[in-house]
Amino acid sequence: MDIDRSLFLRGNRALGQALVQAGLLTQQNLDLANARLIDCVRAGQLKGNGLLPILTHEMNVLSETRLLQYQATECGIGLIDLHSYQARPGAGVDAAACWATWTMPIDEREGVHFMVSAYYLSQPARGYWEQLLGGNMVWYAASLPVLIEAFERLESRPAQAAQPVSK
Repeated sequence: MDIDRSLFLRGNRALGQALVQAGLLTQQNLDLANARLIDCVRAGQLKGNGLLPILTHEMNVLSETRLLQYQATECGIGLIDLHSYQARPGAGVDAAACWATWTMPIDEREGVHFMVSAYYLSQPARGYWEQLLGGNMVWYAASLPVLIEAFERLESRPAQAAQPVSK
């Protein structure tokens, strides 16, 4: 699984600026987090990394709860829990793109795609999926741990499909 470095960097850069503009983060903290992000990129450690995990879990300068509340109240998107979500067979979701954008399509009905993201504030992350899938989008926000679990289930799905079903 190769994560698109360019998409990863564009998405994170835009998220950082959006967080500063929203008043959720200081420019000084963004600069420190960006330096740490560049270290991850240089080391080739993209999967599971990103500006948001650095800010919320490593540096503890951004409350993920506050970000979710901001997205719900200021952006008007719903919050979702994916603990019981299972990717549909044949959904064709690229796990590398999910990790790069911290976003995942979860359903499609009559040309409307239902998307869940921790990077909703990042226009490049949203734009990637809008260009890829086309049609209308309904967006939801989710926490990083919930998305990590969903991405890992998505990655393990092909191996599970090959295993016989026990009775």
